[in-house]
Amino acid sequence: MRLFGRSVECAALDEVIAGTRAGRSASLVLRGEAGVGKTTLLRYAESTCPGALWIGGVEAEARFPYAALHRLLIPLLAGRDRLPASQRAAVQVACGLTDGPPPDLYLVSLAALTLLAEAPRLVVVDDAQWLDRESLRALAFVARRLHAEGVVLLFGLRTEGLDQPDLLAGVEVRDITGLDREAAVALLAGVVDTRLDPALADQIAAATGGNPLALTDLGRELTADQLRGARPLPEPVPIGSRLEAHYSTRIRALPARTRTWLLLAAANAGGTDMQLIEAAHRLGTDLADAAPAETDRLVTGSPPATFRHPLVRSAVYNGATSADRRAVHEALAAVITGTAEADRRAWHLAAAADGPDEAVAAELERCADRAGARGGHTARHTFLSRAAELTPEPGTRAIRQVQAAAAALTAGAFARALLLLDAVDETGLPGPARGSALLTRAIAAVNAGVPTGPRDGAAICLAAAEAFGDDRDRARAAVIQAVEQMIGAEHLASVTEAEVAAAAAELAGTDLDGLLLAGYAAWITEGFERGVPALRRAVAAITDPATPDETLLARIVIGVNFCNLIWDDEPKQVILERAEMAARRTGALHALDLVHFLGAMTGAVLGRLADADRHDAAGQRLRRSIGLTADQELVWRHPELLTWRAPPGVRETVRPALEVFEMLHLGGMQAVTRLSLALLDIAEGDYASARELLGGVVEFGRPHRYAWALPDLVEAALRSGDRPTAMLAYADLVLTARASDAPRARGLLARCTALLAGVDEAEEHYRQAIEELAGTLGHGDLARAHLLYGEWLRRRRRRRDARGQLSLALAMFTEVRAEAFAERTRQELRALGDSVLVPVPPSDETALTPQETAVARLARDGGTNAEIAAHLFLSANTVDYHLRKVYRKLGVRSRRQLRQTLHD
Repeated sequence: MRLFGRSVECAALDEVIAGTRAGRSASLVLRGEAGVGKTTLLRYAESTCPGALWIGGVEAEARFPYAALHRLLIPLLAGRDRLPASQRAAVQVACGLTDGPPPDLYLVSLAALTLLAEAPRLVVVDDAQWLDRESLRALAFVARRLHAEGVVLLFGLRTEGLDQPDLLAGVEVRDITGLDREAAVALLAGVVDTRLDPALADQIAAATGGNPLALTDLGRELTADQLRGARPLPEPVPIGSRLEAHYSTRIRALPARTRTWLLLAAANAGGTDMQLIEAAHRLGTDLADAAPAETDRLVTGSPPATFRHPLVRSAVYNGATSADRRAVHEALAAVITGTAEADRRAWHLAAAADGPDEAVAAELERCADRAGARGGHTARHTFLSRAAELTPEPGTRAIRQVQAAAAALTAGAFARALLLLDAVDETGLPGPARGSALLTRAIAAVNAGVPTGPRDGAAICLAAAEAFGDDRDRARAAVIQAVEQMIGAEHLASVTEAEVAAAAAELAGTDLDGLLLAGYAAWITEGFERGVPALRRAVAAITDPATPDETLLARIVIGVNFCNLIWDDEPKQVILERAEMAARRTGALHALDLVHFLGAMTGAVLGRLADADRHDAAGQRLRRSIGLTADQELVWRHPELLTWRAPPGVRETVRPALEVFEMLHLGGMQAVTRLSLALLDIAEGDYASARELLGGVVEFGRPHRYAWALPDLVEAALRSGDRPTAMLAYADLVLTARASDAPRARGLLARCTALLAGVDEAEEHYRQAIEELAGTLGHGDLARAHLLYGEWLRRRRRRRDARGQLSLALAMFTEVRAEAFAERTRQELRALGDSVLVPVPPSDETALTPQETAVARLARDGGTNAEIAAHLFLSANTVDYHLRKVYRKLGVRSRRQLRQTLHD
């Protein structure tokens, strides 16, 4: 296949495709303006790879959920019985092969990945800008997860073609530009049938920017006089967006019956040839009328009519009058009679409507329900939006707009949801609809990154609860959401915790949500001592094995937060572990991402930094897979993990986040950042700075959300010479530790008691602290207890005892790479005259990556490649690839040897 001037691009495609023979995978987006040659390059790739799968986006199909993915997978669906059960069920519902609950997008995506990865192949998706959004999201997920399957996934994408550019975030992009002068002239010379003046050829090449489609069309249309340079070229030269106008001019010159035939063909995407012919007869045209368009090379073959370029189809449709378009859609709707095509018929009826039409709007609403049942939330919001436009009665129209906004929210189109709601007068809605609108707005604003979203979210949720009125279940859900919003915004919220607690108290009960609300209300209004039992009842309800997984995943933020408030580490681990298993089993990747975020934060707070690393690395991989951009990921960083590790420049990295979180009204993350910086200050001996940072979080006399920061404040205030502040913090710590009676709380209270005690009493409390903390998950707390005890012993000149405690502390800090505290401990040992070596980390050649570590652990614990693949959302081939690298790095040859070698 000969291509002018594309040797570099073809070589790049050859290299990518050659990797399939070595089992390597790749994904690539070819992006460029219309007519620049993307499809030609994709056809070149297809010609070098027999058995390639190819689909092209169809603009009229973009509103039907999973339509493109279904077309792509048709040759592979016969093997769906080999899929894990959850993936098989999801893809069957998505492709309309069976009925069932609406499938999760990422379960469908995983099924597609598994099916595509069964054999090396090339997969081509042209005109990706016209794919339905569910299919594009699924294929983008596949592209980001490909690794060692021997699969190459290529996309062709029109420049500025996506209304949501982030949908393909994380997939490599290669911009395709026009041909260089030499190649453009060569292409032009091959098109014209007469001698071409060199100067004129250069002029045409420059004027078209080397666009192959513009060169080809222009070369064939120029007169002999123009080719000789006797007459000027047409102005402006048809290129880029002007190409469509160029085709429109040619189409207007065709006979009226030919234009009608072309318009029918353009509007009939997804329809059958017989439907096209029947609709044509209704409009007084037939097959013979296609001939002039075929002679002009605008289409080939009728039927089916294949347009020379998508721009021709677009020019036909957009160049027609609105009356002609309505007539064509009305004719097509009339010939579509099958129940399986009810959605296409409804869409044609909607396009044929010249004003409000309740019957058509109601049919579109039924289409929306069918789309939602297949997991097509983008399609659902599209159908509902059009239904709202056609609804004559204002009240019903507003309700459908609210429903469309809720569907957009579920689809992840947060900005679109807000735009739909902005067009609604929420004050005029009936109570339940107003409540739904308010709740949708609150959640969409936070997820869309609206700076005021976290600030106002809880207040809007309370207003939603009030609007729901007697619908107690929906009102409860709204107040639960208000509680969750307060956890994020904290002191930067526009309402107080007391206002949220009052609403929670009114809706408290004995079921799970009722207990959550009762716990929050008691905690806020009745104080720490009386609030602890209520929170414990709520936590017990969440961790109850009878609580459904979907409920656990929906309430994980509140459950983990309640555990933090009362130092309950064991139930928190139960929540996180069970939630992780549930999210992996069901493919709920957004929920799994949240589990990893909370797990990393929990591990860092406890000083269990290996656990924090695992969750942080898994979360980063997952966010890349689901398409979060680098800017979006900034909110998911873990300052507490960074400050434990104390890499160079850590303060300059972390401190600016305080202002960012202030601007975004994320009070919870701002507080965590302050506590993280204080931890680093304590490790490095800057106690005055730590005291100031902690003082901005702790409220004396009312130990509240950050009671677990009180031990650090006691140490920072005492070591900076501010004993009165240390005593105030200690008094609150006594109250909270005794009310909680959690082992870690008791251990930290004993550690602080030792710091404040006299010489004769301190040692007993240090020993008590170490004994209590040794039985907890608080690895960092225990290591710091050994450090403080060792420092105390050294100052008492008990060198051998001090060396024992400090050596143990150093081993614990070094184990988790808590570098700031490790260095402080080394300085203490050096003061004893010890020579302390700094451990050298393993080289890249022998160290396992986080992904390899995850695969190795699961293999060690008996997982098969297929089970590991399902657990980590990979293909079995990629698991095998990672496992072979693990074996090589660890010097083992089997899973049995792996069990003997790999330890946590």
